[in-house]
Order: sequence, then structure tokens, then C-alpha cells
Amino acid sequence: MKRLKSLCIVLLIIFFGSLYQGAVMPFIEGLKYGLAIARYESDTQTQTEEFLLMDVVPKIDDYMEVSEMNLKTGEQVLVRPTTLSVIAQNLPDKPLWWMILQSLYALLTLGLLVLGVWIPFLVVKILKSLQNSDVFDRVNLVRINRIGIILLAMGIAGSLIQFLSIFLAQYMVDLTHYEFSYARVIDFNALIMGVVILIMNEVLRISIEIKEEQDLTI
Repeated sequence: MKRLKSLCIVLLIIFFGSLYQGAVMPFIEGLKYGLAIARYESDTQTQTEEFLLMDVVPKIDDYMEVSEMNLKTGEQVLVRPTTLSVIAQNLPDKPLWWMILQSLYALLTLGLLVLGVWIPFLVVKILKSLQNSDVFDRVNLVRINRIGIILLAMGIAGSLIQFLSIFLAQYMVDLTHYEFSYARVIDFNALIMGVVILIMNEVLRISIEIKEEQDLTI
């Protein structure tokens, strides 16, 4: 029992760490970008469009940039970014479908945040149930099943968000040396975790059914 409680607490800590890394840190970075862009627009009296933290690959495999310097040695170094932000003053006209997809992107992002907040509440309820020694409570089966489904939904929503982000940027921006990459679009971590939790929940359900059959036999 103590081991199960400890594992649940570890899961909760890991989830909060994942939430911080996947949601809070990007939010902080986005806030910093937003403030920097606002200062730029104020200083230059211009309006810009931003595509932040986009995955990219060079159009030419051996392309390297020489725009950076190693301050410790004073020598110029080659760099090859895998993620960059694009800030543009002029873009092509936005068609209706582009604006609809952008609205869908915003809704998916909001939904992802709501789902992320829901999981800790379910885990806390499971922990409280375990404190009362209700290990074989069918209510916990429902809660664990919900966590698995939520994680799958988060994986799908996160993948769609990444896809839409790149797709929308591709329509508006064509860089000289880089192209946007779909290589990390699918959120495999959330999908794998969701499937694993659903499998474990099914194992627990079978265990409960066997226990109930044994109780009836006795």
C-alpha cells in the first residue's frame, strides 16, 4: 500500500514537472518574446506578425551560419538552429480559411490547458481514496481511465497544435535558408503515457473482478 501511494505521489510530481516544462516554460518564453516584440513595435512604430519557436531544418543539408562568435575565445563559430522565431512586418493577405484555422489553434491551446489542469485533481482524489485503503474501489478505475483518456486527448491536441502552427507559418513565410519542419509534430510522450495508463487500468479492472469472484466463492 505504501509503495502504491509513493508511486502515485511520484507520478503527480512527474506530471507537474512535465506541465511546467511543456506549458509554463513556453508561456514564460512567449511572454518574453511578446514584451520584446512590443518594445520593437513601439520603437519602430510598426506592426508585426510573429511565428514563435518554430522547428526548422536547413534547405541545404550542409548549410551553416557564421553570425555568432565564441566570446571566450573571440573566434567566429558556425551555428545551425533547429528552432527559431520569425517576426515579419509584411505578410500575404490572410484568406478566410487561414483565420479559421488560427481560431481553431487558439481553441485547441485553451482546451489543452484545461485538460492539463484536470489531471492533478483526479490524481489527488485517487490518493485520498488510497489513504482510506480503498485500493479496489471501482471509482478509482473510472478516475484512472479518465486520466489515460485525458493524456491521449492531450497528445492528440498537442500534435494538432504543432501541425497547425507549422502549417499556418508555411503559408505566410518562406525563408531563404530554412524550411519549417514537421519532424516533432506528434507528441509521442503523452500518447505513450496515456496508453500505458489505460493498460494498467485494464489490469486493475481484471484484478478487481477476480477478487470479487473470490469473495463470492468464499
